[in-house]
Amino acid sequence: MPYFYSSLGRKWYYITMYKITLLFALFFVSLFSFQFSIVEAAATSSVTSEATTSVSIQDRALVESRVREYFGDIPIMIEIARCESNFRQFTDSGSVLRGGAGGGMVGVFQFFGNIHANAAIGLGFDINTLEGNLGYARNLYQISGTTPWKSCVPIITNTTTESDAQLLKKIDLLKQLISLLQQLLALQVSMRP
Repeated sequence: MPYFYSSLGRKWYYITMYKITLLFALFFVSLFSFQFSIVEAAATSSVTSEATTSVSIQDRALVESRVREYFGDIPIMIEIARCESNFRQFTDSGSVLRGGAGGGMVGVFQFFGNIHANAAIGLGFDINTLEGNLGYARNLYQISGTTPWKSCVPIITNTTTESDAQLLKKIDLLKQLISLLQQLLALQVSMRP
């Protein structure tokens, strides 16, 4: 009687299949949860275009250069600008960059217009312009630190550590899965007449 047809062989086969299924499930759950967290973070910075304005600086490289110059003394603000808008104040068509839910977030630092526009104007900043957006961002940072950009700060400070740990976990799961698949293949080969 072949090994597979014995009760011990069937039991080992079913346990192995259960382990493989469980590993696949764990791997895909961790993969999708990691991708979901990235998508969720990106959604807070999603970008659409609406209102237009006269544009003096449209080029992303020029905006990035200006952000780096303006916040040379506060490097985390440079990374927040990257996270929020990828250094964009304007769309390719020259419109003020609008993002977030309903397109309510404005410019390179993605300020919620309904909340910040009037406060910025009261301080002499127009968040629809690059200089106004940068000036208001500095003012807000001096008052509140990175709190207004809390969705970006964990991404900036923990991305490498978290993604490396998750990647190592996925590699370990894949190694276990490969090992179980090899065992299953060996079992199937041994069962052939």
